[in-house]
Amino acid sequence: MAKKIDKQSLLASITFSLLLCLIVIQFLFLAKSAKLEEKHFNHRVILALREARNEIAREANACNHMHNYVCGNQCTSAQQHINFQIADSIIKSNLAIHKIELDYTFEFINEQKEAPKKQHSTCYEQSLNGLLAQNGIKLIIVFPEHKQFLLAQVGIIFYVSIGAIIFVMISYVITSRLFRKEKRILNNTKDFIDNMVHEFQTPIANIKLASNLIQKNTNNGISSKKISHYTSLIQNENTKMESQVKDILSVAAMTTSKTPMRNVNMHQVIEQSLLLYKDSIHELGGRFDIKLNADKYVIKGELPYISHAIINLIDNALKYTPSHPIISIKTYNEKNKFYLSITDNGIGIAPDNYQSIFEKYYRVSNGNIHNTKGFGLGLDFVKNVVENHHGSISLDSKLDKGSTFTLSFKYTNS
Repeated sequence: MAKKIDKQSLLASITFSLLLCLIVIQFLFLAKSAKLEEKHFNHRVILALREARNEIAREANACNHMHNYVCGNQCTSAQQHINFQIADSIIKSNLAIHKIELDYTFEFINEQKEAPKKQHSTCYEQSLNGLLAQNGIKLIIVFPEHKQFLLAQVGIIFYVSIGAIIFVMISYVITSRLFRKEKRILNNTKDFIDNMVHEFQTPIANIKLASNLIQKNTNNGISSKKISHYTSLIQNENTKMESQVKDILSVAAMTTSKTPMRNVNMHQVIEQSLLLYKDSIHELGGRFDIKLNADKYVIKGELPYISHAIINLIDNALKYTPSHPIISIKTYNEKNKFYLSITDNGIGIAPDNYQSIFEKYYRVSNGNIHNTKGFGLGLDFVKNVVENHHGSISLDSKLDKGSTFTLSFKYTNS
């Protein structure tokens, strides 16, 4: 079993590592794609600006007003506006030819009159030296949404890839959890079968022994006192087996049969359940501390299941209290609900077992699995009953101090 666990852990670690590698590779691929897209974009911009520069130079050489605007010489605001529109039109048309439709800003810099400005990271420039009568003129263009454009170009690949990776990771986590859950159920089922065999072996062996003793002593004139003792033993062991079979069948019945929903007097059910354990608790030197304080104690429910759930909780309280049990039964109303709490002074439950305690076949490991009688069905049955009645169950426990199980149901006013 240990080897299997090691293999499973190794496989899980390898799978997780491969997923991480896949994420790294995917991000590297996307980064490379973004760089290639940026390189392609820069190449198209340079081609477009070269053509725009040549057209603007021709316009400037043909028109003094345009020449003054480009070279930064004095010109009227009207002329400046017109020349700006001409230059903008030339730049826009050349960018469109190369399928660049981004917002931009541009300006002409005369390096002989002003110091070069610190350029933006997405700034492109073209020198007009040799194309005009005056040197030192540069066309500067900036694309403010340059980064957003590049992200948009690789966006589909990026989002699909990230979505696929996230889906694979979520699937991996869910599959791992399901695997661990199924494995836990398998182990609990195995323990249940082992425990069930053990639970039935003892009464069967006792019945067989008592029957053989009666049969052997029949011809030897066995006394009526011994016959009474042996038959009493057989009856007791038979009762135990009947109770165990009933526990198993009650869980199966939860999913296959339904009883009519009707008004259930919870105080009456509690009192009837306690009567079953009156002798048992006295034999253990303990007592019931009963405080039925709820004013509203009638709920809509299936009486057999409600009754059996309460019996299971009381049975557990006695079962896990080694000696002198003090079982507190309390009812009260709060926020339009009926509450029932059952508290014992037993061995308690460790916080690590809080979630698992309500699972089918689960039993808290405490040395030998057969130390405590039962199949691990009781609390699973209680939880299902409570949930089927739209109620809730909570646990508060401390090791060596005891446990409190609290049930809540919506009470009925009828």
